Amino acid sequence: MSRRDILRTGRRRSSTLWEHSVRIARIAVLIWGGCALVVGGVYAHNIPFVPPVYNYTTAMYGGGNQNWAVAQGADGVMYIGNNNGLLRFDGVNWELHRLPNHLSVKSLFVDTAARPERIYVGSFEEFGYFTADAAHRLTYHSLKPLVKDYLFRNDEIWTIHKVGTVIYFQSFSSYFAYRPAEGSIRYARPYPAPLYFFEAGGELVSQLIDDDFYRFNENGKTERFFGREEVGDDDIVSVLPFGREWLLVSSQHGFFIFDPGTRAIRLWSTDIDAELRTAIVNRAVCTHDSTYIVGTLNKGLFAIGRDGAKRWHLHRQNGLNNNTVLGLFVDRDHHVWAALDNGISLVHTRSELSFFQPDGIQLGLVEEMLFYDGRLYLATNQGVYRSSGVNGQMDRLPGFDTQSWFIRCFDGQMITGNNRGTSFIRNDRNLPLETSTGGMDIRQARLHEQDVLIESTYTYLSVYRRNEAGRWMFARQIDGFYDLIHHLETDHTGNIWAGHMYKGVYRLRLNDSLSTVVETTYFPHLHPADSTPAHIRVMKLRGRIVFSDGRHFYTYDDIDRRIVLYEQLNTQLCGLEDVNRMTAINDSLYWFVCDGAYALVGLRDNIYRLREKIPFAILNHPPNSGRGNVHVTNDGVSYLCLDGGIARYMPQSGIPFPPKTLRLHAVSAYNRRNDQRQHLSVDVPPAPIDYAFNHLTFAFQYPDFSRKAFRTECLLEPYDTRWITTDDHRRIEYAYLPAGEYTLRARVLNDLGEELSVLSYSFRIQKPWYRTFTADVGYLLLAILLMFFFIRLYTRRVMRKRSALFEQQEKERMAQLDRQEKLITALRNERLEADLTHKGKELAGATMNIINQKEFLNKLKHEIQAVILRGKMNKNEGHKLLALIDSNLSDEDDWVLFQENFDLIHENFFRRLQEQYPALTPTDLKLCALLRLNYSSKEIANMLNLTIRGAEAARYRLRKKLNLPEEVNLVSFMIDFK
Repeated sequence: MSRRDILRTGRRRSSTLWEHSVRIARIAVLIWGGCALVVGGVYAHNIPFVPPVYNYTTAMYGGGNQNWAVAQGADGVMYIGNNNGLLRFDGVNWELHRLPNHLSVKSLFVDTAARPERIYVGSFEEFGYFTADAAHRLTYHSLKPLVKDYLFRNDEIWTIHKVGTVIYFQSFSSYFAYRPAEGSIRYARPYPAPLYFFEAGGELVSQLIDDDFYRFNENGKTERFFGREEVGDDDIVSVLPFGREWLLVSSQHGFFIFDPGTRAIRLWSTDIDAELRTAIVNRAVCTHDSTYIVGTLNKGLFAIGRDGAKRWHLHRQNGLNNNTVLGLFVDRDHHVWAALDNGISLVHTRSELSFFQPDGIQLGLVEEMLFYDGRLYLATNQGVYRSSGVNGQMDRLPGFDTQSWFIRCFDGQMITGNNRGTSFIRNDRNLPLETSTGGMDIRQARLHEQDVLIESTYTYLSVYRRNEAGRWMFARQIDGFYDLIHHLETDHTGNIWAGHMYKGVYRLRLNDSLSTVVETTYFPHLHPADSTPAHIRVMKLRGRIVFSDGRHFYTYDDIDRRIVLYEQLNTQLCGLEDVNRMTAINDSLYWFVCDGAYALVGLRDNIYRLREKIPFAILNHPPNSGRGNVHVTNDGVSYLCLDGGIARYMPQSGIPFPPKTLRLHAVSAYNRRNDQRQHLSVDVPPAPIDYAFNHLTFAFQYPDFSRKAFRTECLLEPYDTRWITTDDHRRIEYAYLPAGEYTLRARVLNDLGEELSVLSYSFRIQKPWYRTFTADVGYLLLAILLMFFFIRLYTRRVMRKRSALFEQQEKERMAQLDRQEKLITALRNERLEADLTHKGKELAGATMNIINQKEFLNKLKHEIQAVILRGKMNKNEGHKLLALIDSNLSDEDDWVLFQENFDLIHENFFRRLQEQYPALTPTDLKLCALLRLNYSSKEIANMLNLTIRGAEAARYRLRKKLNLPEEVNLVSFMIDFK
């Protein structure tokens, strides 16, 4: 056998021993608890618990302060007669429907047998009924025009009753009998006038003003039932069933039982007779369990049983919105609606919960509670309180005026922990322990075969042991561990699990004498991904340690000695991971106290299931988040700790609640282009919806007034791919729906995810006009026309393109020819220009040669003449030479002729040059001509009989005369000069 198998076997054996010891301890506790319950349980009966009350104010329902009457439709919707008109309430949404006279609705009656259902209303000099159209919009129909030859004189309709097929409207001076089948009204002015009409045993009876009690028949005749003196000379304000008899409720003289067969009448004494004498009874109703609810004008609501015993009293101080009750109604769930002088109150008389909040004292947040020695003890953040036995009066115990964390009883001894320390309570006296530094938690445990109490304080742990007399006494402080521990638990292996108030949890083990911590393991967090310390809750479920970090459940694996995920709870109780405490009712029911709810969990076949969830939001005075607590008595009754009081939880048996039905209240289609809205038929499929109105809004109603959490979901087929939750007003919108056939499916789910009611609604959105058959035919014809048009347009376009292409090609051909001619001309001109330049150069060269030759001959002639004059040459020979030279000299000016010819070739070059630069000499002009002909300096020097340096100097002088910048080329300037 492996070590793991040995450990498992040992754990099973130790677990068996632990369970056996737990059973023995439980038996001992039950024996002692049973004795205590004989007194405590009986006394708990005297705590004045009241049913939950939910108040609706003017800010909620949007009407006037005063409310006069309440009624309920066949679909479960509530109607309230208000000072401003008729209120409609489906559990979520309020609607106000005004009368034509804009006055109050004083009386109500819903005729559920009529088709469609009629809501009859009575007002000041006005009465009639509302009906709903196909779109569920209420429309008012006045019956006043049917009353002929009657002068209304301040007639105000106070009651409406249906007897047989006749509807009776009663005022203080007359009454009107309406026959819907005939559409006629008969009226009567009896004297004395009726104070109230009642329907009892299928008959119409009435208390007349300052007179006796009568029966009215269908023809308007009256029959006296009994005299006023038989009921204490008082008015009967209500007639209720009492078996085969009638219970008559008087205004100030209590209750009377009337036998309609024998006409006998007798007084019925109850526990509230004395209180009613000054309360002034105004209304009364009877619930399914024969509980009689009495509404008064100044003391709120009283409830008594068939035995006359007082069950509860609701007033302004313990939950009722106002003490003046103007109307009462018992709805289909057997809850009571109270129309008040200021607001509306709903009393959940069949709720599993009832509440106790003492008058005239602020208890604060209740941390723990205890029934002990016939009294209720509460540990609160204001101290420790005890019931005094007089109408649930609570008094604070002397010496306890600080934050108290726990109050518990061990073997008949009460012990409490508070900010100052830990104290025993004996005979309501404070017996503090001097060594304590603030008691946080205390547990009974068996460690190392020793029965002890382990307590956590603000600093250390403490041990309590029994003395020789069997009484618990403080033993010692435990050494080796100091920290702020909020919660303690112990497991079957002897581990102490100490949860820090803010961060982490410790596993501690003590030595055999329980004096010192010998082993400490700190777990700052539970999830491997966490890196910072977390708030960890430590609990015990069925003997097993359970941890929670607000996201997952964990447990301790004592074989591997590590904390692991508690997969069973994580799978089966998803959503309850924020649990702070676990309290067992029995072996199959457990309370999980979460951050925002009390959750009741059941165990069957080793499967945990959420049975019920009580959100803090539905409690009138809920505890702070994470500070709730539950106390379970030995008879299985659960008490929930609240802020300023406690609640009692007792599962109800008897008549089941009627099932609620999810219905469509309204369907509207909206056209955003013209801002118009259409209301569609609800009960039958509507006509096809115009495509322009494809923005649809669906409003649902699920008339449940329990204040439990419900979720309405919708699936629009085939548009949606998943269920979508409606908004808080149970509305959902679908915008811009395409044309087609649709089916809207809706369902209501409770907080357990159970499906409570479903519905479906089919409708069709028409195609837009541009997608109809006619439009398709038009599109086809238009397409054909467009096709012919485009073919023709295309043909023309092709022809134009071809013509343009031909013209373009022709233009390009002509341009090509023109370019060729120009090219040929240019080539010719270039050739001519080249020839001209060549010829010009030849001309210039020849001219220069001639000029040079002529200058040479003139110089030679002058030399010969000089030689003759000096006598160095024979005159005859000299004259012959002179004659020969003169014969070769021309009289024409060769340079002028050169200029004229050069100007002809080069477009008056010399003339323009002289015009722009008159300072140029003939030599300069010659140089300019040679530069234009692109002669080099060497060629110019040869032609002008100069040296190359002389030619460069001549060019330099010419540049100066022309004022040319250095960057301008002289040759290029001459070539380009025009």
